[in-house]
Amino acid sequence: MRTALMLAGWAASAALGSAAAAQDRPLTAEFEEVYRVGGHGAPTWAQFGEALFGGTLPTGFDEAGNLHVLDQGASQVVVIDNRGELVRIVGRKGEGPGEFIRAIELGVWRDGRFVVMDVGHQAFQIFGPDGGLDRFVKTGREPIFVLFLAARVDPRADAMIVQGPPPNPARSAIAETLTGEKPPERADDRGLERLNLRGEVMTVEPVLRAWRVPQDEDEWPGPEELRNASPSELAEIASELEGMRRFLEPALLWDVLPDGTIAWSDSSAYAVRLAPAGGPLTGLLTLPVGEAAMEAERERYRETTARLTSGNVQSLIQVEREGEEELVFADELPVIAGVKVDWNDRIWVTRTGADGSSGGPTDIVTADGRYVGTLPAEGLRTPHGFGPDGLMAYIERDEMDVPRVRVIRLVSLER
Repeated sequence: MRTALMLAGWAASAALGSAAAAQDRPLTAEFEEVYRVGGHGAPTWAQFGEALFGGTLPTGFDEAGNLHVLDQGASQVVVIDNRGELVRIVGRKGEGPGEFIRAIELGVWRDGRFVVMDVGHQAFQIFGPDGGLDRFVKTGREPIFVLFLAARVDPRADAMIVQGPPPNPARSAIAETLTGEKPPERADDRGLERLNLRGEVMTVEPVLRAWRVPQDEDEWPGPEELRNASPSELAEIASELEGMRRFLEPALLWDVLPDGTIAWSDSSAYAVRLAPAGGPLTGLLTLPVGEAAMEAERERYRETTARLTSGNVQSLIQVEREGEEELVFADELPVIAGVKVDWNDRIWVTRTGADGSSGGPTDIVTADGRYVGTLPAEGLRTPHGFGPDGLMAYIERDEMDVPRVRVIRLVSLER
């Protein structure tokens, strides 16, 4: 199916003027809080640690309404029922099967099975609905050296769909140094691939390739420089190249529908496509990048570098904080800031806020292109995870700045 959901007629950002904003069909969301777990003073099992690399705790619901939370710091998966009570704890720190060395990602199938990606083991561990280890799938010649930008389970098979990291020739040279072999071509941040987990060793299948803003790679090191660099020099080069990007560029945003179809957006246009997809972008809708958006991004840059250079992470990542005012920005502000799919096959498209953040209105559309309506920016936010019967999970912080999980139930969406 090659389908493009071109929603520009009703999905203009408010910054484009009252004429476009007037085309929205406002939605009112009625919801109720179901439970909160974690935060200051929580029981031991709910004392969630900080997520790795400034991210958010990986979560996922099964069809019974059980929420699975990967506590990366504690090396365990916490399963919580739909009343907020502990069902079980799966895993612990260790090197054996069913134990985790460095668990970084979680995926949950609707039938209650779940998979944990462990870069320490260089393996995926698949568990049954009862928490018992089903099998241990090694990565083989397709090693995992870095975090994927995003990962989802394939609802139709024992597989994960993942988005790769930004391209970095120095990082590839490090991988070759560690393994003695040239690493195979893999999807970067503009591509998705399917990691098949049916056997004892993972296999990889490309899924889609998104559009990339043309880049100037003249300053990238050449093959000779990389071959002659020491491991420490390679690490320094890799760190420098990680920062050679333009801020506010459109990201590849995506999620997976229950039938395996991928809903995705890859440019500054308001266009959501369904994979397998392709073809030219049409109905472009863009905003100029203003100084307010640039300054907001500079502030996020300052906050991120401060976080990465604090604590234990400082020994792993060296971030250069000089040159805030030298940041290079994209020419256009992306209209879409987020794409998520709920359990009713509806696509939640979050628009970019006026300052370049993800705080804009959220448009809800069905997979066949029917526009449901728009939630205001100050209304219900798109959650970190959707579940059955309207369940929605948010990762928050309490008044003591301690991570916690809040689950609500969406009762109705009314115009």
